Amino acid sequence: MFEAKIDASVLRECVETITAVVDEGKLRIAEDGFKLRAVDPANVAMISFELQRDAFDEFQYSTESEEDKESEIGMDFGKLLGILGIGGKEDVELKLDEHAQKIYTRMGSLAYTLSLLDPSSLRKEPKVPELEFPAHVIIETEEFRRAIRAAEKIGDNIVLGVAGDEFYMETEGEMDKLRVGLSKEQLIHLTPETVSSLYSLEYIAAMSKGMSHAENITLNMGKNYPLQIDFEVAEGKAKVSYLLAPRIESE
Repeated sequence: MFEAKIDASVLRECVETITAVVDEGKLRIAEDGFKLRAVDPANVAMISFELQRDAFDEFQYSTESEEDKESEIGMDFGKLLGILGIGGKEDVELKLDEHAQKIYTRMGSLAYTLSLLDPSSLRKEPKVPELEFPAHVIIETEEFRRAIRAAEKIGDNIVLGVAGDEFYMETEGEMDKLRVGLSKEQLIHLTPETVSSLYSLEYIAAMSKGMSHAENITLNMGKNYPLQIDFEVAEGKAKVSYLLAPRIESE
């Protein structure tokens, strides 16, 4: 049994962080809140997401068997986001019916019945690789998003790197080139290193929209290495981690 009530803007923030990477996935519901780990269809990007129980105004969860510590449901997050966009600012009431494979949502006078997806039809939950990142940068989210918006006008890929006490972002098109360089003093934190990797701008641009409600983000980097972006939304009650594979430059 699961019933809950949550502020609509909080739930919308959370769903937007998820749909930046995947439209559907296996959501795990337990006594301590929600958890999700999913990879995009191209196996290029992954999201790990946790929403604490205390993000909810009301939260009731129980299982029929003491052996079952959590419920796993298949959720179409794109469809849920569309419904939240219609509902306005009212609280969202959620009620799960596992037997009917439906979740009932109510926002004021609007009531929706969402059919759940069969978890067995969805991609297996990915394992989080064990990675050691030599460089860490904490940057204001809007500073990062502004650079990504500018880079999108130039090329298709972007280099993120650290050169000593500077974090930089570079993209190059057929005719134009953009470089954004930020010193250690202009950042919240920087680990001095010499690393750089090339990534798809399409993926980073999508992720940048998903992190728009975060005050700052942590970029974990290496040389020709995956990029891990960590941040919090929902007033720190939701923890999000994006993982993006690098693009390998051809010789």
